[in-house]
Amino acid sequence: MTLNKLLFKIRERAVEILIQKSRVLFYSLLSNIPLKAKKYQPVLSNGEGTIKIGKNVSFGVSYAPDYYSRYCYLNARREQSYIEIGDNCWINNNAAIISDGKKIIIGKNCLIGTNFQAIDSDFHDLNPENRFGGKNIIKKDVIIEDNVFIGNDVTILKGVVVGENSVIGNHSVLTKSIPKNTVAAGNPAVVIRKI
Repeated sequence: MTLNKLLFKIRERAVEILIQKSRVLFYSLLSNIPLKAKKYQPVLSNGEGTIKIGKNVSFGVSYAPDYYSRYCYLNARREQSYIEIGDNCWINNNAAIISDGKKIIIGKNCLIGTNFQAIDSDFHDLNPENRFGGKNIIKKDVIIEDNVFIGNDVTILKGVVVGENSVIGNHSVLTKSIPKNTVAAGNPAVVIRKI
């Protein structure tokens, strides 16, 4: 190893310890729901509901975009809100998982890319007269089954079930359920082929 490479490694490790680890601690202190997970990127976890994390779950990837500038956000907003992430999942940088009163369940052995979003609600009435009043808000569970691979910049909306072993392509918006053992992509996402 050359001297330049060695110095770079030392500097990289120092930045990791001094900056990123302090950011992880800071967001942990801001959270009102403690998480036991491997946090390579800060995770803000809060709300009145429940967030359950399985064994060997990781948040953040150091060699991916937004590692030092963003954070992951898990919000179980209401008392009945429930978020569960199964064993052996890895969620890349800048994820937002927001339960507004239903369930968002991510199965075991899932791999999720950067800028992922899962939401179980419209959050606001579509009628302009009721938009700020909280009436007629549609909420439905979001289920991601085991062994799903989700690319970057994917949004999964209320009522969607992603079947086991499926692959979701980059920049997809899921408005309808995706069967197991399929590849889906697009806005809105459609099945491209079976695996």
